[in-house]
Amino acid sequence: MATAISLLLFLDRYFGRLASNRSGEWLRILIEESSSTYIAALLVPVMVFATRKLPPLGANWLRNLPLHGLIALTVGSIHTTITYALRHLLIAVPGVEGAGDYSLSLNRYLLALPTEFIVYAVIVALTLVVDRYRGVRNRELEAVELRAQLTQAQLLALQRQLEPQFMFGTLRSIAQLVYANPKAAEEMIARMTALLRHSFSNEQSHETTLDHELRVLDLYLEIMRLRYAERLFVQVDSPVQLARATMPRFLLQPLVENALRDGDDPSMTLVAARISVRAEDGVLVIRVRDQSPHEHPSSQSVAITNAADRIAKLYGPGYGVASVPTDEGTEVTVRLPLRLPEVRA
Repeated sequence: MATAISLLLFLDRYFGRLASNRSGEWLRILIEESSSTYIAALLVPVMVFATRKLPPLGANWLRNLPLHGLIALTVGSIHTTITYALRHLLIAVPGVEGAGDYSLSLNRYLLALPTEFIVYAVIVALTLVVDRYRGVRNRELEAVELRAQLTQAQLLALQRQLEPQFMFGTLRSIAQLVYANPKAAEEMIARMTALLRHSFSNEQSHETTLDHELRVLDLYLEIMRLRYAERLFVQVDSPVQLARATMPRFLLQPLVENALRDGDDPSMTLVAARISVRAEDGVLVIRVRDQSPHEHPSSQSVAITNAADRIAKLYGPGYGVASVPTDEGTEVTVRLPLRLPEVRA
């Protein structure tokens, strides 16, 4: 920055002299402008420190302003002294063309004083503006970080809410099989253990791939087949090209569990659910349809409410969960942003 300023000042003086048909004396002018600019740059940290230590605005401005006047006078005097000493050493002593008298005098200090005060005032103003901007920026970043931490905590709470919900449902199924079919109950416990290891890992990310969610669903359905036997019918229609699409972790299985629970009626021959996954206008749409005999099935189940809350916190407005009755039962539609990782060649 100091180099750029010194070059601009040099070019202004140099071309000004040429325009008025005076000798260029480019080396002398370059040394004069460079010496003044570089010394000022070295004194900028002092001016910035004084501005932050003695704020010219605020409760103590009446006391601090005179102190700033004294500091500006001191800094200006130091700048003038060192600048002229350098000019003497670099211009007068080697005998550079156009060298003048660079000795210090009271007139030189007085002539330089207005410029020194202006430079000091500019540095003070810039420091105040930059500090205020940084303060606002830091507060915004802190607010964003706090919101992120709150969202993280809420998402963890929602996930922890799902885990006991799933556990209790599976344990109820095991309890129903313990006496009727002990071997099936034992196998269900083994499969539930595999599912828990696969699902409730220590991974911190709240997102996974559709392919991972479908594997979790398969493990869950293996458990449910031990419970429902031939009554269970679940159809999954998901294009292979969407396998790597990202979605919230542990989202699909609770929705299917909710569909099977709603459709579990002794009067029904099948406990059925259909899952379809589609990409529609840049949106990943997942539909879970059950065959519920209820006229007005509840759309406020833990699974649906939890899924809606998680999607809202992860992706914001425009995405979510909708539950509507159909001729056969209930259809739950999940809308997520379609995000596919780029395939590297």
